[in-house]
Amino acid sequence: MIRCTMRATSRPPAAMAYAFYDADGLKILHNKDDALVDRFDYILRELPMIPYTLSLIDADGNERFRLERKTPPPFQTHAFQLSFDGEVVDFFEDKARFSLPNLSFIYREKKYDIVGFVRNREFFIEEDELKLMSMTASPVAGGKEYAVAIYEDALPLAVYFAAVIIMDICFHNY
Repeated sequence: MIRCTMRATSRPPAAMAYAFYDADGLKILHNKDDALVDRFDYILRELPMIPYTLSLIDADGNERFRLERKTPPPFQTHAFQLSFDGEVVDFFEDKARFSLPNLSFIYREKKYDIVGFVRNREFFIEEDELKLMSMTASPVAGGKEYAVAIYEDALPLAVYFAAVIIMDICFHNY
């Protein structure tokens, strides 16, 4: 099992700073500063039709993954694409599910669901009802902190980390 924390905090004028910390509190990933500063489309990130890109880098400045918000298809509110190590994962709003969150993604031709309880700020990634990861949000000064527990290594870490960021983007104000 892997335990870590993701902190999402506000930065002026309206940007969010994302950082992942290991169990000992050491920063392992954070968003690339120049991807957020002076970007008009990032200020409007709450509007689902505005695309933007978020890059996460390690302590050495190497990009570990890139998360792009895509213009969603009609009648959907969320569409994201994760790129890492030559692979691409599409996150999308699953209209076949009638509960929130209703996000899913496809990785290597297999569908995974992000489920949970919005009011409790508790979310999970499931594969055929097997919990692969849990994330629980709690408010902190200037934003939210997510306690993340990864139970299975069925997915690359980039997918787990991207799911936490996507859930914050979609439900940060809850």
